[in-house]
Amino acid sequence: MGRKHRIVTETLREILPQSKLTQTVKGFDIIGDVAIIKIPESIADERFLIAEALKNHLPYLKTVLRQIGAVGGDYRTRRLEWLCGEHKTVAFHREHGCVFAVDLARTYFSPRLLHERVRIAELCRDSKVSEKVLNMFSGVGCFSVMIAKKAGRTHVYSVDLNPHTIRYQLRNIRMNNVKGAVTAVFGESKRVAESFFRGRLHRVLMPLPEKAYDYLGSAVASIRLEGGTVHYYDFTHARSCEDPVRKVAEKVALNPDIQSRRVTLGCGRVVRSTGPNWYQVVLDLRVN
Repeated sequence: MGRKHRIVTETLREILPQSKLTQTVKGFDIIGDVAIIKIPESIADERFLIAEALKNHLPYLKTVLRQIGAVGGDYRTRRLEWLCGEHKTVAFHREHGCVFAVDLARTYFSPRLLHERVRIAELCRDSKVSEKVLNMFSGVGCFSVMIAKKAGRTHVYSVDLNPHTIRYQLRNIRMNNVKGAVTAVFGESKRVAESFFRGRLHRVLMPLPEKAYDYLGSAVASIRLEGGTVHYYDFTHARSCEDPVRKVAEKVALNPDIQSRRVTLGCGRVVRSTGPNWYQVVLDLRVN
């Protein structure tokens, strides 16, 4: 993040008058050869100049897009405005030996979960058994594919409700040679979990904080009676005197849908900051 912020600062210094240098680009992601930037309305008139300057600083970029507003809708997609370079929204993102095709306008993808994807994949790799894993909100399959690449004995059932996402997920399964280790499932994840996986799974991933709390009961019920793990993700607001992990753990403990099983906290961590005093948190919940 430090290097990216320095690049943005240098870009703004080149093209903006001194009076506007206090304004800043609010967000900056690079996905393959595409950059997505968030530009406040106060400097929106300079957005094309900013994009061209950014592309000059990073010659490998082929396209610069502007994200307008927050991620939203049933499929958690972004509203994008083309600023410079090739007119495209499809990118190929590489991380830890995997390559992911993603349509940034039609599917949700965040490069900022890289370390979390690796962490979960390594937990699966180090398991003493051949695990059956459910990814309840799989997107283009990043968690699922990485688990399959790093933990060869694991089988991942990878569920999503967005038909565009499933199409790209199937493509990513083929490109990464994990066909047979990942099963892409088009459907509503709560219904899939309750209909097909009740009491059958070793591990469940819930990487969609907006829905995880309401779906937690279905995730817990799908864990086998011998025990397993649910990776639960949530957003929380926490002041400097508060512990974000503790706040999420206390919230989860009161969820009425999980009281039929013994659920304990294995570990918890802040995945990333999402705004002033806002955090994305993951809890590794042990279910028995």
